[in-house]
Amino acid sequence: MNLIVAGGCGEHGRNCMLVENGNNNFLMDCGIMPGVDEPYPCLSDIQIQSVKWLFITHSHIDHTGAYTWLCERGFSGNVVMTRETARQLPFLPERILLIDELTPAMSAVQIADGFSVMWGRSGHCAGSVWYNISSGNKNILFSGDYLEDTLIYRCDFIRGSTADIAVLDSAYGESEQLPNDYRRELIAKAEILLKQKKKVMFPVPKYGRGLELLLLLYRQSPDAPFILDAHLQNEITRIHEYESWLKPEIITELQNIPFGNIDSFHEHGFVFVSDPQLKSSERQKQAEKIIDNDGIIIITGNADSNSFSENLLLSERASFLRYSVHMSDKERLALERHNCFTNIVPYHK
Repeated sequence: MNLIVAGGCGEHGRNCMLVENGNNNFLMDCGIMPGVDEPYPCLSDIQIQSVKWLFITHSHIDHTGAYTWLCERGFSGNVVMTRETARQLPFLPERILLIDELTPAMSAVQIADGFSVMWGRSGHCAGSVWYNISSGNKNILFSGDYLEDTLIYRCDFIRGSTADIAVLDSAYGESEQLPNDYRRELIAKAEILLKQKKKVMFPVPKYGRGLELLLLLYRQSPDAPFILDAHLQNEITRIHEYESWLKPEIITELQNIPFGNIDSFHEHGFVFVSDPQLKSSERQKQAEKIIDNDGIIIITGNADSNSFSENLLLSERASFLRYSVHMSDKERLALERHNCFTNIVPYHK
């Protein structure tokens, strides 16, 4: 196996790794990095056309946004993902294998002669997974966006694994903070803003940390007004369709959170919109209105270059408070100690 980094190392976004593996060349993810001149993975057409398999860890655009671009350049291989990830994506590949229907989590399945895959839930969002791929006497592990300390998402811990190469999430780099540290900071800030009768907008991804953040704030301030856009309301309504990705004890708790529609009027409270970069003109207007009325926008994840969210941060019209959905170097090193990895490739940093 020969690993070629096509994106995602030394940068946040464009996650894509090519593994040259004889007759079974494969890609792990195919993300883009929005807001830059060259957003696509660093791959030639010849490399793309040699790929027999594309493994997708989860639906976020920095892991899937280059799929159409790959197809335009000659990719015609099989695409492996979970059923929930397939539901979330704006495209449906012609040749798709749903890994969670082929084999249960934490077990391996042979998908081609001498080529097998094990997978587990990665804790990042519903549908998100890690993969351990074996071919001949070599194997390579991809953590995907991985976090063990989560509020609502299940993670199948990577323990006792061996790999010739392990590509591991290390998005938060040298940070010494752990997930609970970030949660405490958010709770402390939210308490202050509630006492000040502020309206607070949280732009969050369609899938992932939004529901975690909602539950965190509800547990701390159950009487506060919560306002959700239609997409997030629907995700709570259909929660039983993806409950295998959630910790069972929180399902009823999430369903019992009272919330209003995005057009509901409240002078204060928490507003959740499923548009992390605030691309929508409607969401931009809502954000501007909140700011003009002495409210606040809180960005909890990475802001893309030249996005509306980044512009708000740069002009100090929004605040940044991280909600943890990745590992730091410290957490990655702890993971390494639980396993036997010959070579380590940190990514997402």
